Amino acid sequence: MARRVKNSWDTGLIDIGPGCYAYIQSGGLTVSNAGLVVGPDSCLVIDTLYVKPMTEAFKRSIRKVTKNPVGQIVCTHHHADHTLGLNWFPRHIPIIAHRYMRERMIETGLDLAHYRRVNPEHAQHLRGLKQHLPTQTYEGSMTLYLGKRRVELHNLGHTHSKGDTMVYLPKEKILYSGDFCFNFVTPATFDAHIGNWIKKARLVLKTFPLKTVVPGHGPVSDRRVLEDMADYLSLVQRGARKQFKAGTPAKRAAKEINLGVYEEWMKPD
Repeated sequence: MARRVKNSWDTGLIDIGPGCYAYIQSGGLTVSNAGLVVGPDSCLVIDTLYVKPMTEAFKRSIRKVTKNPVGQIVCTHHHADHTLGLNWFPRHIPIIAHRYMRERMIETGLDLAHYRRVNPEHAQHLRGLKQHLPTQTYEGSMTLYLGKRRVELHNLGHTHSKGDTMVYLPKEKILYSGDFCFNFVTPATFDAHIGNWIKKARLVLKTFPLKTVVPGHGPVSDRRVLEDMADYLSLVQRGARKQFKAGTPAKRAAKEINLGVYEEWMKPD
């Protein structure tokens, strides 16, 4: 059963475990989240947000909790609201991502004019930026170590996007999901493989011990956000199949599918 919908939450850095933080932003689809894991000598940043004011606020919050330099950045996928912030991190920092994420960045390019059209509220900050590609890539899974802390990177195939990475800390049972999970924000599915997304969400629920989930959008949660993701996507998939078989035009079908409590999620699609 879906949880009671939360309509607002605060922006800021949240302590979610020893040396582990979630940077949560209030808002919808372009207002994404990020993560920070502090090691003995350096720290790991997970995603870098969208426009300069967002990224600079995140960087200031990092400095409030650690003096350790950022040693590595992991990008969970190629979408600009998670990667444009690379413009404001030093160039020498290694950028780690799945192989397909880098390929998708190259395929899609950087169309700043498009982003200004669809996000006019950020237009002044979407000029003169460059696309910064990952400098290290992996396939399948990869393990990083911050001192003795184990940090796992997992790609489960084409889900929200082709090159999704989830960052999992097995000892702390923390999952930085990227856009594999949305919490109280309607999932963006334009780049997705819905069937595999549903299947892999259920697989994660079965195989990953979880205490905390940091979604790509929305407030920090627990394993229930994965349950909601599987339920929401399955509901839409069933409704879409029914409407398709009935020959209903797509725009009308979208209005007629009963989303139940998910209709109250931010930015209904």
